[in-house]
Amino acid sequence: MVGNSSLYRKGTQAYFLSPGISQGKHERYWFDIREANLQKIGESRKAWVLLRIVSGWFAFFAINHIRQHMNKKTQDIRSNSGLVYGFYCELDEQNRLIRIISKNDESSSFSTELLDRAKVEQTLANEVNI
Repeated sequence: MVGNSSLYRKGTQAYFLSPGISQGKHERYWFDIREANLQKIGESRKAWVLLRIVSGWFAFFAINHIRQHMNKKTQDIRSNSGLVYGFYCELDEQNRLIRIISKNDESSSFSTELLDRAKVEQTLANEVNI
């Protein structure tokens, strides 16, 4: 673990940013990524996001997929967290997809596969050699 419960490191160069996702107001799923964690990761090419979704699903993708959606327009400053990038999530459990949408710019989004526990463990083993 590196500093808090959502950033982990394997060896000296592989990082995992793993925010938990839960339902917030209006029953939308959401999560934040803190700028402080991004600074700890730096420009590492071995950095991934592993989303833990309370309904038992996971999403796993290279951090560069979400970095493209982080800019001045999508950032926010929170009193307890500092500079953050907030995202909503729309789950399509039937098609096993998750759409990740910037809270401050809903035109900025991307989709990726929803994974169950067995699939995320297999993906981690294959992609990251854990």
